[in-house]
Amino acid sequence: MRNGSDCLSKWIGEAERNMKLLFQKAKECQPSIIFFDEIDGLAPERTARADQSHISLVSTLLALMDGLDDRGNVVVIGATNRIHALDPALRRPGRFDREFYFCLPEENTRGDFLKILSKSCDPLPSDEVLAKLAHITHGFSGADLKGLCTEAALHAIRRVAPEAYESTAAPSEAHFADRQISVLNDDFYNAFRKIVPSTRRYDESERPSIPLPFSLLIESCIAFITETIKET
Repeated sequence: MRNGSDCLSKWIGEAERNMKLLFQKAKECQPSIIFFDEIDGLAPERTARADQSHISLVSTLLALMDGLDDRGNVVVIGATNRIHALDPALRRPGRFDREFYFCLPEENTRGDFLKILSKSCDPLPSDEVLAKLAHITHGFSGADLKGLCTEAALHAIRRVAPEAYESTAAPSEAHFADRQISVLNDDFYNAFRKIVPSTRRYDESERPSIPLPFSLLIESCIAFITETIKET
């Protein structure tokens, strides 16, 4: 596996050499797979404004992927979030023959994601809560859902041991002694209010708000009032 920028070098001709050595090693170890992550950084579209060394690297990659030199049992896979920034020549038959588009997860898939990500919570969130979260997290990617669960855990820590965050020193085990940290339903809902999915991130002036459904807002208010009454 190689990141798109791994083969780049400030020395003239070094990037092309690294690319040739990579394909040569893959051929020696065949059957093998070369996986380029963020390949748009390695082979962006060639334009008149592009640097000559970058154009040379793209040409070298095209030649290595062509049928001019038998690559043997070597499969080349590239991943990118900016498919239109990729050089069009790479998308021709004989190079990247197949293109697979991975869209954002649907509601049922988001529910499965949340069930896996929250399996370490004690107590486990109910199926009803997971279903509600899956419904209101439209447009969330897998990474966004992971961030949601992480933020819920942090919210639970701030609720149980607020002094751990108010202290200037790093949190220690003493802050959590004899305390059981449980991620409650409200922690997930509060985390949802703070998380902005990556597909909706704009400048602060353009950032859209993500409203919480009225039913969930009522549940959150009732839980907060109940907790306040118990404390008093």
